[in-house]
Amino acid sequence: MIKHSAFILLTILSVLLPVVLFAQPDINAAVKQMGKNVTVKSITSRYDFSKLPREIELPFARFPFQPNEQPAGYTPSAKPKPATPAVTKLLKDWKKTLPDLGAPQELVVQSYDGKEGGAIIFARWGSPLPEDARKQICKLLYKADEKKPGTDTKDDLLVSDTWCIIWSFANPISELKQAHQKRTFTIVNEEARKWMDANPEKAKKYLQPKN
Repeated sequence: MIKHSAFILLTILSVLLPVVLFAQPDINAAVKQMGKNVTVKSITSRYDFSKLPREIELPFARFPFQPNEQPAGYTPSAKPKPATPAVTKLLKDWKKTLPDLGAPQELVVQSYDGKEGGAIIFARWGSPLPEDARKQICKLLYKADEKKPGTDTKDDLLVSDTWCIIWSFANPISELKQAHQKRTFTIVNEEARKWMDANPEKAKKYLQPKN
């Protein structure tokens, strides 16, 4: 009797909820549930930062890739390589494209060649962004108030109180994009926990009630 192994694509959907208790799914448990003859061919991680509370303070400087942190096979590029006309337009003139936000005080663009390269854009302003800043950027990127949940798009977004990250990749599940979003996810968890410890009263609304 010959046993056949099924090669599958295992997708992990990691969502940041208003409750700051973020966890990754148990991959081993998922594989066990699928059966003994299943072999995981690859794992794709998707991160949704749309529900990130802006009042949680996140240090801008921690988020850009440090030298040689990117996965093997990618090389930094001096020329920005956004994947969509919307992000290209934004990089050309932030103030004209999104006048309510204005030009950022600090702009870091990390572009990469090789494999499935793209651009990670970090923009920081000197004062808090408008309350509807995320909605304004989403309208530019997706022609909607928010990206449709569970969809793969060339542009992804994280908005903090005074800054934002835009991931712009022609391949929505680029290895490089996944690596940086995983790194971002880890930093957000660390900083959220610090903020909660320093602001116990404010943190109460983000804690799940004990059973």
